[in-house]
Amino acid sequence: MFTKNKGQTIAKNLLFIFLFLFTYSLGVLLFSWLNSDGPINYVLVFSHLILLLLYGAFIFILIRFPKILDGSDFNLKAHHEKQNKYEKTGLSETFSLELKDKLEDLMDANKLYLNHDVRLDHIADLLDISRHHASQVINENFGLSFYDFINSYRINDAKTKLTNGFENSSESISDIAYQCGFNNRVSFYKAFKKVTGTTPTAFMVKAA
Repeated sequence: MFTKNKGQTIAKNLLFIFLFLFTYSLGVLLFSWLNSDGPINYVLVFSHLILLLLYGAFIFILIRFPKILDGSDFNLKAHHEKQNKYEKTGLSETFSLELKDKLEDLMDANKLYLNHDVRLDHIADLLDISRHHASQVINENFGLSFYDFINSYRINDAKTKLTNGFENSSESISDIAYQCGFNNRVSFYKAFKKVTGTTPTAFMVKAA
């Protein structure tokens, strides 16, 4: 497993290697230039200069971003990009988290996902924000599109129904799909496989 400490160790080792290569190439270049009796070999000089630039670039990156291999530098960059996105849209991160909690309460208490015709505009009206901001709250806090977000609740509801007496009932999988907010069996199966990685039938067999 690639851990944070392992990433930092590799970065440190790479830094030493590139420092050695940079020093070695620089030494070879100076030695060749100082001990050259004939015309200067510009091809050799140019090739060593290119290597020096490459080694220097790697050294700069490893010194400037010491945690590059454990991903923390990139996570920090992603955090700043996320903050900038909030600032540009006028939706602060704090307010977005408040809306996230409010949305979760609405989904749990009102079971909005059971509405076959639920739309993003409906969510936006309940949160008293614009459609664009409603989409951003879902995207940024759940990492899902609006429909994937709604379907995740529907599938969780379906999983509960399929593992609580379904086999002894007269209901079909299509009935369960409709009860959970899906309009047809095909969309239900597609969403179920996307969320769980398996089919409803296989899920029931495994859960039994």
